[in-house]
Amino acid sequence: MPKINYSGSQAAFSFDGVQIGKGQTIDVSVADLKRISKGKAFSALLESGDITIGEEAKQKSSAGGKGSNENKLDDALANVKAELTEMGITFADDEAIEQLQAKLVQAKE
Repeated sequence: MPKINYSGSQAAFSFDGVQIGKGQTIDVSVADLKRISKGKAFSALLESGDITIGEEAKQKSSAGGKGSNENKLDDALANVKAELTEMGITFADDEAIEQLQAKLVQAKE
């Protein structure tokens, strides 16, 4: 499940029913993320860096949990890169998943 972090100067924002406060990180469903990413305010905050989108990275206490999370992150990165490539959007190999997700959100508007 994606996470949204807000670090802007306002106390809080509400995006089509999804509320987030300053310094807060919240989980959102993929469907909610797609819906709110269509809004101009959300897009502007994402572009300015006040909002960042990341993947959930749960640490498991069992051995191998970290590797599992790394695999999920690698899979998510590969999926985002594939979608961007399919849409004809260029990106650098060293861009972080958050940057690529922001490009993808903007491209889908």
